[in-house]
Amino acid sequence: MIKFLLTVFAILAVNISFSQFNEDAPWIKELKNNISESELQQRNKKQPFSFLEVQQSFNEYWETRNPNKKGSGFKPFKRWEFMVENELDAQGYLPTAKTVLDAWTTKSQMQEASRVAMADESNWSAIGPFTTTGTGSWSTGQARINVVMIDPNNAVNGTQNWYVGAPAGGIWKSTDAGATWNPMSDNLPQIGVSGIAIDHNDSNIIYIATGDDDAGDTSSVGVWKSTNGGLDWSETDLGPNGTNGTPTSMNDIYTHPTISGVVWVATNNGIYKTINGGSSWTNTQFGNFNDIKLNPANPDIIYAVTSNRFYKSTNGGDSFSLVSAGLPFSSGRLVIDVTPANPNYVYVFRESSEIVSIYRSTNNGTSFAARTTSISEGDTQFSAGQAWYDLAMGVSSTNPEEVYIGCINVWKSSNGGTSFSKLNNWDSPNSAAYT
Repeated sequence: MIKFLLTVFAILAVNISFSQFNEDAPWIKELKNNISESELQQRNKKQPFSFLEVQQSFNEYWETRNPNKKGSGFKPFKRWEFMVENELDAQGYLPTAKTVLDAWTTKSQMQEASRVAMADESNWSAIGPFTTTGTGSWSTGQARINVVMIDPNNAVNGTQNWYVGAPAGGIWKSTDAGATWNPMSDNLPQIGVSGIAIDHNDSNIIYIATGDDDAGDTSSVGVWKSTNGGLDWSETDLGPNGTNGTPTSMNDIYTHPTISGVVWVATNNGIYKTINGGSSWTNTQFGNFNDIKLNPANPDIIYAVTSNRFYKSTNGGDSFSLVSAGLPFSSGRLVIDVTPANPNYVYVFRESSEIVSIYRSTNNGTSFAARTTSISEGDTQFSAGQAWYDLAMGVSSTNPEEVYIGCINVWKSSNGGTSFSKLNNWDSPNSAAYT
């Protein structure tokens, strides 16, 4: 019994950090290139590579590169490697989402049995620290945040609900526009959150895409749903016990702006859609998708990207078509954004061999034109060495020409992406634009 308990707690102790590492990482791409398509199809679709294969490919990749270069992407992998290398099964693979959920369920049942059998006589109280002070260092200890979501019904019902999702820290909720925060997912089997979606007709209904989509700090256990504003959560059909299984990585998740129960989520196994609030899901497009965006004026038009392909749907995500007009056919990573200031616009931010560029469509994603093919300011390059890990873009909701992009630093364009100015430096913690 003691050994069983130790096994259960060991599985849960490292925050369930077991996902296959980011598929857009260059060493993963090289690993794929060295294996034939037929062999890949014969392998486990959820985990096609063992830990040792990934580790070896990483080491070979860095034999000819400088890991000390700022933003190289070396450290995120080493953190992941440290967390998972002692949690492998006999064949050298990471625990599945079903294994994790079963262990968590067993642990929860045992805790409940212990609670009933024995009164809690602990007497803990928090003594701090309750505040943090900047040290002047380039890094003052902040953690990553994967997603920020403001309740779309705030203006209607007078609330000030904000939500954030952390790679390994769960979903947090503020009811006073960010002044104070409370954790809402401490009792989930895995508390990484990369996507948050709120029902536009009922703020109590919330969906989260679990796991860390960037660096694999936590693996996905599927899409989970709350019907009471985040107090309690339940597994949807896109999870360990569902009919579709569980993708190891999830990213953007959106609810339909007028129809409750319609939700889309981007995963490394494709784009999934539900029309019944998660009771069942349909995989409407296969592939490793990083981002999806809804057209601000027409939710039947949906855009999605893999690391090197742009797709468009005109039927509410029931099917997608590849769009290549005006876009390059080779990329390391793509991210996209749209703006209600001009719903016809779609921006694509591209990285290839550490060179970044911007493309824009003015006809709802039917075709694109390059805005700029290399971004720099004076002698300062964009520094896209770890673009596979933290590339980002945002377009103003009131000015369609105002574009923000980021990797190590944040850059701004006021002319629709034809030129950019750098707003900050990563090693200047006292500046207003510090990241």
